[in-house]
Parts: sequence; structure tokens; C-alpha cells
Amino acid sequence: MNEQAPNPEVVAHAKTVLEDMLRLMSFEAKVEVFNQSEGEAAFHIEAADAGRLIGRGAQVLDSLQFILNRMIARKHETTIHCVVDVERYRERRKDRILQEAFEAVERVVREGAPCRLSPMGAADRRIVHQALKENPAVETYSEPCGDEGRKCVVVAPAGQKREELPVGREQ
Repeated sequence: MNEQAPNPEVVAHAKTVLEDMLRLMSFEAKVEVFNQSEGEAAFHIEAADAGRLIGRGAQVLDSLQFILNRMIARKHETTIHCVVDVERYRERRKDRILQEAFEAVERVVREGAPCRLSPMGAADRRIVHQALKENPAVETYSEPCGDEGRKCVVVAPAGQKREELPVGREQ
């Protein structure tokens, strides 16, 4: 990744491509660039049918972001990572994930036993691992939890041997 703001021409092209994609998908939407830093550009979409654009489990939103990133990478030598958000969905989701993680920390410290969070995709698990990595009281790791290839983050007391959680120990 670049260590500076992305090329304005690449960002403008990404915005145009995103607007075209939305139009072709029959969405009336407004796109604005709301953050640019270190090789990343974030795009906020306002649309009347935001739920349909986000999709179940953000599948539509994630797919839209993936396709946009692939198209921009093919067209430009300078790569940027485009983050696409609808109605601040990703921001609200991050807040919910962090709340769940911090509640798990309180529970682990109080009970001295590991706690498994709900199944998450890789990006969401990374949010938890990053948020808790500096906490000396706990450690985190991911393990399969049988939900269509997704994994669960386990928050455990620091230094405790990894173990299978008994049924019912989920957050």
C-alpha cells in the first residue's frame, strides 16, 4: 500500500465506476468520497433502498466493494483500496462488534473462562483481534465454528491453554 493519500485521478475514476455500477443495478444513489488515507479511499453511498444494497450479512455490499477494487486494480498501476459503505452500515457494524468484544472481555475477566463470540467473517474477526491485542488480561484466537466456513473469535484469559469450549459458552 502507498504511505500517502491516493492519486486523486484514481479516486475520481473509482467514484465514477461505482456510480456507473449502481446505475446499472437500477439504484438511485448518491456517492461521495468521505475519507482518503494511506492508499485507501472510502466511499459513502446514500440510497433509498439501502437494505437491498447492503444485502444479507452485507453480501451485496462486500461484492460491490470487491468488484470495484478489481476494476480499479486492472485499470491503474497505482493501487488503492476502496471501502464502500451504505448509510454508515460498516461503521455501525464495527461499533456492534467492538461492543460484543468488550463485553466478552468483562465476562472473561470476571469468570476466568474463555468466551466464544458469534461467527464472523475475516474482516470482522480482524477488528476484534486488533482491538484486544493490547489488553494484557486476555488473548484472542479464531477457531472454526461450523457456520458455512465462518470462524468464531475466542476471547480467553491471557496465558490459558487453548481448549474446546463446552456448548453454551458462547457470548
